[in-house]
Amino acid sequence: MTLDKFIDPFSRDLPTHESGVAEKNTLNSYFPIRTNEKPCDWEAVIGLLLQVVLRKGIGKYTIEQFEMDCQGELEEKLGEDEFWYVLKQMYFEQKDILKISPKMLLFKAKKGEYMSVDERLATMFSNHLMDLKLNDFDVKSNFLEREFLVTLEKKLEVKKAAPKTEVPYLPELTQAFRQDFKFLSSRPKYLLNEFESFLSFYAFTYTSQLSLSLPDWRTGKEPKAKPLYFIMDHERASKERTYLKKYGYQLMSESLIRVFPMLTMLEMLQPSKGGDETVKVPLWEVSRRIQESKYEHLEEHLKQFAFAFKKKREIPGEMKDASSALDWLENILSLSEAQFKFGGKRGLDDKYANSVEKIMAAPFIQSRGRSGRVLVLNQDYIILLTNLVVGEKDKLRFHELITAFEQRGIFVDKQTEQELIKFYERIGNVERMSDSGDAVYVRKTI
Repeated sequence: MTLDKFIDPFSRDLPTHESGVAEKNTLNSYFPIRTNEKPCDWEAVIGLLLQVVLRKGIGKYTIEQFEMDCQGELEEKLGEDEFWYVLKQMYFEQKDILKISPKMLLFKAKKGEYMSVDERLATMFSNHLMDLKLNDFDVKSNFLEREFLVTLEKKLEVKKAAPKTEVPYLPELTQAFRQDFKFLSSRPKYLLNEFESFLSFYAFTYTSQLSLSLPDWRTGKEPKAKPLYFIMDHERASKERTYLKKYGYQLMSESLIRVFPMLTMLEMLQPSKGGDETVKVPLWEVSRRIQESKYEHLEEHLKQFAFAFKKKREIPGEMKDASSALDWLENILSLSEAQFKFGGKRGLDDKYANSVEKIMAAPFIQSRGRSGRVLVLNQDYIILLTNLVVGEKDKLRFHELITAFEQRGIFVDKQTEQELIKFYERIGNVERMSDSGDAVYVRKTI
C-alpha cells in the first residue's frame, strides 16, 4: 500500500462533525478481549488455530461419526469384533483419541464447540503466524493410531488461507512467536503437552508488551521489548529489589488501563476503503506515514475530528496547543482516554483492564504480602521458555538465553539470574565452565 493511498482516505474518512462520530467504542483489531468477557477455552482456541495453519477443517463431521468410521475400518482389517471394544475403551471413552496427534484437536474447532472469544484469540495468534502453513505433523504413532489419522484425513475439508487483516503491532514478538511455533510443531508430542501453556504465555506477553508500547506511537518506529521484571515463583520479593518495584506488576497493571481507549480510537482512525486499505495498521505506523506524508489537509482534518469527538462525547477541559498533524493526533488519543474519567463511561477503562488482567495475566501474578503483587514464572513456564529459546541448537550461553527471554518480554534482575542457574543445575541441563554467566551453557530438556 502506498503512503498516499493510506493517508488520503485515512483523513477523508474521519468525521469532521459530531453527528458523524460513533456513539460506541468498538474494538475489532489488535486485541481479542471485549468488555465483560468470559474466560476462553484453550482447547477450542488450539483447534481454531490449527484449522488456519493446516488449511483444513472438520466441517460438520462429528467425533461420534469418526468413532463409527474407525470402527468400520478396523473391524474389517482386524477381523475380531471384540477387539474394537478394547480400542473404544482405550481411545474414545475418555477422549484420549485427541492426544495421538495435534490434528485431532480440529474437532474442537467445530461450530458449537467454541465461543466468539475463542475465535478472536485464534485470529490474534494466526495473525502472529503470518500465513504460516503446516502440511502435517510427523507423529511417531503405532499401526492403530496411523489408521485413525488416515480415517480422519479422508473427512477433512480444505480451507483457504485466512486473509491478512493486520500489520503486526509488535513485529519482534511476532517473529519470536512464529519461530517458537515452528519449533514446537516439529515435535508434535511435546506440542500436545505444552500447547495450552505456550499460547497462554504468548497471550500474556503480547498483552503486557502491547500495553507498555502503546504510548511510544509518536516515534513512528517498530516497538522493541519494554522492561518488565519477573521472579521465580519460589523467590522472595523484598522491597529492595528496585527493578521489581519500578518495572514489575504495578507498571503492567497501570498500563493495561490504556489498552481499550487507545485501541478503540485506533479503530476509528483506520481507513475504511476496500482492497489493501482494509489491512489495519498500528499507531506507530500511522505516525510514520503522517510524518512522511505531503497531504496538505491532513492537519486540518485531524483537528476537526478532535473537536467533533470532544463535542460528541461531551469531554470537558481544554486540549493542548497543537501545531502539527502529530500534535492533533496526540490530542485525539488523550481524548480517547479522557472520555472514561467522567459521565456514563466513567471507570469503564478500569473495568476492562481488570478483566484483561484476570483472563490474560492471572497465571503470572502472585501476591507477596507487604511486597504486594509481583510477576512470576513457575518452573513449568521456565522449562518451556528455555526449550523454545534454545530451539534447534544443542545449547546456549546463559547470557544469550537471557537476551532471548527479553525479546519475548521477560526480564529478570541479577538475583533471579542466579536462581535460574541454580534451577538449571538441579534439573541437570546446565554446563558451568566457570562462575561467570558467560561460561554457563544451558541445554534443552527435550
